[in-house]
Amino acid sequence: MAAAAAAADASAEAAAIARRLASCNGSARERAVRHLLSTFLPASAPHLSASDLLKLWKGLFFCFWHSDKPLYQSSLATRLAAGVSSGPSPAAAAAFFAAYLATLRREWVHIDTHRLDKFYLLNRRFLHHAFLLLAANSFAADLTSQVVSILSEKVLLPEADNVAAGSPRGLGYHVAEVFLDELSPVLPVSLQTMEVLLSPFFAVLEKSSDRVMVTKVKSSVFERFLESGKQLLEMAKKGEGVEKGSADEKIGKVGLLFGFSKRFSDIGAKAETVQANRKVLFGLRDAFVKVEKGLELSGVEIAVPEFKSTEVTGVENGMDLDEVKVEKKKKKKAKKASLVEGESEGAKDSKQEKKVKKEKKEKKKKKKVEVVDEGDVTEQSTDAPAEEDQQMGDGTEAVTFDETLMSNLQKQFEKAAAEAGMVNGGSSSSASPASGKAAKKRKRAKSADRLSVSDGDDVSSEGTIISQDGEKSGKKVRFSMKNNLVWKPHNPLPPQCLRLPPSATPRGSALKKGVLPGPIKETPTPVKKTKPKAKSAKKVLKKPSSAAKRLRKLQNFSA
Repeated sequence: MAAAAAAADASAEAAAIARRLASCNGSARERAVRHLLSTFLPASAPHLSASDLLKLWKGLFFCFWHSDKPLYQSSLATRLAAGVSSGPSPAAAAAFFAAYLATLRREWVHIDTHRLDKFYLLNRRFLHHAFLLLAANSFAADLTSQVVSILSEKVLLPEADNVAAGSPRGLGYHVAEVFLDELSPVLPVSLQTMEVLLSPFFAVLEKSSDRVMVTKVKSSVFERFLESGKQLLEMAKKGEGVEKGSADEKIGKVGLLFGFSKRFSDIGAKAETVQANRKVLFGLRDAFVKVEKGLELSGVEIAVPEFKSTEVTGVENGMDLDEVKVEKKKKKKAKKASLVEGESEGAKDSKQEKKVKKEKKEKKKKKKVEVVDEGDVTEQSTDAPAEEDQQMGDGTEAVTFDETLMSNLQKQFEKAAAEAGMVNGGSSSSASPASGKAAKKRKRAKSADRLSVSDGDDVSSEGTIISQDGEKSGKKVRFSMKNNLVWKPHNPLPPQCLRLPPSATPRGSALKKGVLPGPIKETPTPVKKTKPKAKSAKKVLKKPSSAAKRLRKLQNFSA
């Protein structure tokens, strides 16, 4: 009685949670997901029936349907899939996985192209966590066969295929494509376990009449074993080492040592095998025979794979992108803390030395100093170290630059510039001795001379000439709507009697250069002569008015 009451309460609560999971309110859905995964499932999983799990998964399907942002989709998919690997018991986890596959297969035809990618992601996460569940239980034979039978019955070879030809099969295609990708993190496993894991795909080649499914299984599962086995054998013959723990090494070992050729021969020889699939089976058998014979003739020994319990970390372990980022940040902080704690005094001294070197480099990057000797302009750079004394160009005694010396040099520069005629443009007279390179000054002097000796056009009438060295003119132009829109003449306007009316002001081409403004002669516009309309021959008879009718009646009576 107590068990029946607990089952009834769990069923009622599951229905209520399913309604909250399908809510349009995002916060309500998030609270329902947290309550389901953290509280309800661990406590009520033994009392839930298959129909209750299907109700819950109906709500979970719409909850995942409403998730929009990529990071939230990844996080939600990981949390839902973790219900398989971290279930209260392996039986409850398998039942949860079966309800997921049944729901997703039923709703697959209703998923549009915009939401298909996130359901592909959800399917990958569930497959990966199903394999994590098997790895956590050391690939126990009963649990492995139970999970594999769920995959075979719900996805790869569903019973509906024999009844309805138009049943959805897209989920099975996707499982066949990603099966090895999600299985490779938990490899290697023993060959007996691999036999159980691959049994649904052998059954597809034997019983399925779906040509697309057969092609997917051939290309995504068995041909991948074949290619990886060939690559591993070639590298072993050449003596090149294969990266240990890589997916190609794990899958290649299975392809070489499993004995696929014998298995395909046995399936092709069965009377129950679909006739159309025999060509595929015998083609795969011939390809694997070549590889296996090549392994025997080469004499290369490859160790038989056995199950090793390995921890899978990162995104492959079901961690979403946010958790990975948080872990990376924590690792970086720990590294920084260890570096700060273990920093020695020598490292600090090296940092100080780097600072001193930077200061020296900044001092080296000063502008060039121009030194004058008897009216001649020479250049001397300050690229030498700051500690050495700067010397004059004639190799005399060392000279230290102070304020008095700088002021004397500036006076000599101004005097030399005035004698050379560089003050005409007014641009070089105020230049200091350390203001720039001599080449620029020579260019400016040449441009100033060119302006002064240029042809005698009247430049003062309009504007100023802009020099070629890109200097800004002294005149500032201020723009404002009032000044630009309102016409303010410099000369007083003529008297009102002499002004022209607006209609007589020159317009159009009269305002062009070279055309003198003046009154416009207005010519009368020609009047088009219209032909008189020809009178129609027929006269329109007007109907007599009511008063005329009465008058006629009275005249008739009087007569």
